[in-house]
Amino acid sequence: MVFCALPDEVAETLTGDGKHSVDEERERLLPYLLKGTPISSTDLKAGLHNPEVFFDLQRAEAYRALCHEGAASVSWLVYDFLPFLHPQDWEPRTTGRLMHYVRALRDVPRAAFISEQTRREYVHRVIRKVGHAGPAIPLGGDGVAVPRQAFDAQKRMFTYVGTIEPRKNVADILEAFELLWQQDIDVELTVIGRIESRSTREPAILERLKAEPRFRYLGHASDDAIRQSLQKTRATLFVSSLEGFGIPPYESLASGIPVIASANLPSLDVLPPGGRVILDEISSTAIADAVRKLLDDPFAERLWDEVTRLRIPTWDEFVQTLASWLHDAG
Repeated sequence: MVFCALPDEVAETLTGDGKHSVDEERERLLPYLLKGTPISSTDLKAGLHNPEVFFDLQRAEAYRALCHEGAASVSWLVYDFLPFLHPQDWEPRTTGRLMHYVRALRDVPRAAFISEQTRREYVHRVIRKVGHAGPAIPLGGDGVAVPRQAFDAQKRMFTYVGTIEPRKNVADILEAFELLWQQDIDVELTVIGRIESRSTREPAILERLKAEPRFRYLGHASDDAIRQSLQKTRATLFVSSLEGFGIPPYESLASGIPVIASANLPSLDVLPPGGRVILDEISSTAIADAVRKLLDDPFAERLWDEVTRLRIPTWDEFVQTLASWLHDAG
């Protein structure tokens, strides 16, 4: 396997508007992948950085060979170790198919991380030594590009954005709002995200909520649809029991919108307190109680005001910090 330099069109395709399927993007990328120019040994010496997760055996072995031979200054950005440390939350035998990545990572001389949680797991559970551990560089919160919102007492909608899978506890969110509607509380819920095959509780609840006028399920939605929903939102919900980072509540706060969130999310641990209701437990009752709090206008307005004092890192800052680390490491 050789490493090739690819033209800017590849990055433009990979970071596009999200309107194309994976197969369509693969077809668009194929001409560039077939004519890639191999990177010279001089350029490899200058530095080879891997910013993505992959599980291809040949690619992993190519990185291991470079590290063993000292043919390149190799560094990686590491996102999380969830499939390896929490295999119960993935399909059976998933972890075994993904081990190429961790085996290669053990040979990589420099690694940076997107959260302190991932860095700790790298040092204490994966590599078990500090020497190769670089900084934790938080991701940017401005990816949704929603203008900063302001409190509006007329907004009665709560929004969930993210995949629907067991560890995200979306069923508890849905059941919480069923409780509220049974009590004739005037509140709306929008759920945005594709549902995964392992989700067994949510399909039945979504089916019985089809006739509920205060509920919307948008499935996998475009960025524009997400922005439009957030602009009508009083607060977002994100009550995942396990995350590598947790970008949706982070982006919500960056947009000026308070959050009902589970404890110990790496993304929120980056920030000082404020602008959020943190749940001690994840249950439909606890979520319903938090929603009731946020339906109280003075309480909600106070949270909205707290959000204005939070400073959420941006993607530009993430790239600049990563580039600075790479330059220093080289």
